Amino acid sequence: MILRRTALFLFFALLASLPLSAETWYIRHDGGTRSSKEHAGQCDGKADAPYRKGANQHCAFNDYRYLWDDQTYNNDAWVIAGGDTVIIRGGPWRVGWDAATGKGAGYTWCLGGGTSSCSNPVIPSGTAAQHTRILGENYATCSHDGTTDRSKLTQIFGGFGLWTPLNLKGAQYVDVECLEVTRHSQCIFFGDPPNPAPCNRSTPVDDYDSDGVITDVHTHDLLLQDMWIHGHLGRGIKGPIGGIVTCTRCDIAYNGAAGWDFDDGNATASVNGVWNFNYSTIEWNGCNQAYPGTGAISCYGQSNGGYGDGVGTPMGMCLAVNIDHSNFSYNTQDGLDLGHGDKGNNCPLKITNSIAYGNGGGSFKWGANENPAVFTNNIAIGNCRRMSEPIPGQPSTYNAHLADFCRAEDALPFDFRQGGTVLFANNTIVTYAPTTFDIDCWDASCSNSTLIFKNNIVLGYDNPKTYNLGGKPGGPGGFYFQKPIGHIVRSNNIFYGLRGLHCPTGHPGERCDDPKFVSQPHFNSEKDLDNFNVHLSPSSPARGAGATLPEVGSDYEGKPRPSAGGYDIGATQN
Repeated sequence: MILRRTALFLFFALLASLPLSAETWYIRHDGGTRSSKEHAGQCDGKADAPYRKGANQHCAFNDYRYLWDDQTYNNDAWVIAGGDTVIIRGGPWRVGWDAATGKGAGYTWCLGGGTSSCSNPVIPSGTAAQHTRILGENYATCSHDGTTDRSKLTQIFGGFGLWTPLNLKGAQYVDVECLEVTRHSQCIFFGDPPNPAPCNRSTPVDDYDSDGVITDVHTHDLLLQDMWIHGHLGRGIKGPIGGIVTCTRCDIAYNGAAGWDFDDGNATASVNGVWNFNYSTIEWNGCNQAYPGTGAISCYGQSNGGYGDGVGTPMGMCLAVNIDHSNFSYNTQDGLDLGHGDKGNNCPLKITNSIAYGNGGGSFKWGANENPAVFTNNIAIGNCRRMSEPIPGQPSTYNAHLADFCRAEDALPFDFRQGGTVLFANNTIVTYAPTTFDIDCWDASCSNSTLIFKNNIVLGYDNPKTYNLGGKPGGPGGFYFQKPIGHIVRSNNIFYGLRGLHCPTGHPGERCDDPKFVSQPHFNSEKDLDNFNVHLSPSSPARGAGATLPEVGSDYEGKPRPSAGGYDIGATQN
């Protein structure tokens, strides 16, 4: 009898642990309307089929907004349940009003709310075993050879004053894949004088939205994959997070204020935040995107009413960060700014196999509480005046109101707390920023902090146009320690073109010598550093001169490093 009861208990326990049966919902232009409490609809949304005739047919919805809006007064409840899948075909799909005044023949969207509140409510949460999924129709083939195929993305867009077309506040155990999130206008919020024009925020409202994606401290276990988030007046993604958020193959571009801003405007701190950013790009933020088109119609820095960090953080931030194979480029301020990481004790940082170039401020930047910090196999091109000159593919006037070049006067600033550690190894740094490494201690003393600096190449160029921005003749400065760091372990680095750095340096395996990159350019104008080839020429002194580091088992391109001997200095292995 006891065995039978035990068996029954185990059976029901197993049954309770299994995921509930999930529905799949479909959106397509030839679908039908959704039922409401007042009217019978044409389709139930649960079949990948067009509407034919009759009511309550087994067919797709004909509007993305039917997922949460049945067009009755003040209804904002999702028709789907947690763990369900939505497949969005066709597009583009508008979110928000259909008209500049919110009125018109047969118009009933957003009843009971103004345009800013027209975005979706909290998406029903999935579980760890069965996520809720919002998918563009080509989600299964959205990428090829590790790159998103933009021709396969399904577009949703916000307009007529919408706050956001993709509200992910409170999203938990949710996957969003194979979507383009954008807007259809080119009026602007940020920048003075406004070019081409400021947005009209009263009716008739211009066809704009503010931010592409919104998160909050209840957002966790969220996957964004194969996403193109671009053209928004404010931020591409905005808000703190409350757990793990992963972005894989995301491109966050041409957003008027910033790319990904963890500051919601109230400096709300993330809670147990873990940010995974892999095979992704953050570019051209602080620039307003032309519509139609893909380039920048105007760019602004902070002194001209703009902003422009690729990634920004508020004060009071603790964020665990893992960045791999990602790109931060042509942002009007810093490329990656985690400099406000100033709270908490469990905020490790790992940046690997990534690149930054053409940013108006620093390239990579992190605060003292991002600890321990690991920075390996990265490429930083500190050409902070690049956007002062023409760039292929951009209109000649894109930078007419852009300023604040080399705004922080450094290429790679980072900080320590007492007891903190930084592993900075096998990186390639090319710069003319006034100071290369700006390092500070945020406590009274960092006598027990450790900087391990090995196998790096630092190539400096003398740029006279930086002299009025903090630079001096003779090239960029090397290390600037605002306070002493207790333990500095340096070896097997190559320095060249740095002002005030004397050789021999006194550290084993270090030398001041031309690294001799393939086709290494002379610097006469900003375009000379474009597409810099960081591979080592056959005669490079960096070949085989590195210390063997178990922590860096492969190079920037994934090529294995030798287990013994022949270890190259810099981001690439011969």
